Amino acid sequence: MAAALPESLGAATGDLPKGVAGKMDGEKPPMSNVEEIQKAWEPYKQKYGHYLQKLRSWREFVRLSKPEGDIKRRLEVNLTHYQINYAVIFLLQMIVAIVMNPKCLIVICILTLVWMAFLKKNDDPTWEVNVGGVELGKTQRWMALSAITSIVLLCVVGQVLFSAAFFSAVCVVLHGILHPVPDGEYGLQVDEMI
Repeated sequence: MAAALPESLGAATGDLPKGVAGKMDGEKPPMSNVEEIQKAWEPYKQKYGHYLQKLRSWREFVRLSKPEGDIKRRLEVNLTHYQINYAVIFLLQMIVAIVMNPKCLIVICILTLVWMAFLKKNDDPTWEVNVGGVELGKTQRWMALSAITSIVLLCVVGQVLFSAAFFSAVCVVLHGILHPVPDGEYGLQVDEMI
C-alpha cells in the first residue's frame, strides 16, 4: 500500500513511472501500423468521403439493355448518375495499364525516389542551387522539378495513360448508352431538366 501511494502522487505531480509516457490530450495514440495509416487517412476521408458515398451499386451498374430510341437521354442520365463508378473504373484501368508496363513502373519508381530525395534536400536552408549564375529559391526549385517530372511522365508514360484514358472513355460511352435510365426520383429530376 505504501508503494502505491508514491506512484499515485508522482502521477499527479507529473513524475510518471518508467514506461508510461504520452500526452494527456484525450486523443488515443495509434497502437499499430494499421491504426496509424487510418489516422493519416482521416483528414482525406472527411474531405473527400462524400464522393465515395455517391458510388452506386455495382449490381445495378452492370445491368444493360438495348436502347429504344432514347440514346441521348440514357447517356445524359447515366453519365451523371454513375460518374463516381466511371471514375473508379478509370482509376483501375490506369493502375492496371501502369502495372502491366514495366517501363512505366521503373520510371515512376525513379521519379518517386528523386522526389523523396528532393523534398528532404529542399528543406535544408543551406542548400543553394545556381543555374547560370542565378540562385534558385525553394519555389523555383519546386517548379523546375515539377516541369521535369511532367515532361518525363508525358514522354515515357504518356502513351500508356492516353491509351488507357481512351479505352476508359469508350467503355463509359458504351455503358451510358446501353444501361437503362435508373429508376426512382433521380430519373424524374433529369426528365424535368431535359
